Amino acid sequence: MGIKFNFGDDNSRVESKAKSPAAISSELDAVGPKRIVVVEDERVTQTVISVILKGAGYSVVAARDAGEALSLIRAEIPHLMTLDIDLSRDASGPTWDGYHVVEWLHHRFPEDPVPFIVISGGEPAVIQTKAQSLGAFGYLPKPVDKQKLLELVKQAIGEAPAPPPPTGSGAPPPLPPRPPGK
Repeated sequence: MGIKFNFGDDNSRVESKAKSPAAISSELDAVGPKRIVVVEDERVTQTVISVILKGAGYSVVAARDAGEALSLIRAEIPHLMTLDIDLSRDASGPTWDGYHVVEWLHHRFPEDPVPFIVISGGEPAVIQTKAQSLGAFGYLPKPVDKQKLLELVKQAIGEAPAPPPPTGSGAPPPLPPRPPGK
């Protein structure tokens, strides 16, 4: 079950000298599809989420641990992030869980942190409470429901994805049906 959280009005935020994700996001809107970082250490789940989002027309990059996630975000701030909480302890980067990634984002972008959706196989009540306290846009349990994921992503980003790129534009037309008896 997907849950949408509301962000609270926090007037005590510190002013940031870096561009906010929203400012960068609006600059990137004219360039192409919305960029989503998928942070997931389980390859199958990472692939499923990525395929769903790419099929809906989003630009997707994936990270298997906190180190990769932070590198991707530093290189280009995404419009949204899906985030697993239990990240691999044998990862190449820091042994941070998803909560540490969120805390880093809040520290780096205090005015306007990157919106994120928690996707986790952990205890739903515990994960949902913690995710909400950290300002998650929403929570989805594993295995991921395609429709719920796309609905939450659309709501979090604030608009529909770009149409998926045409497939087979250079492919030959389909063969005509075979005549009966051949």
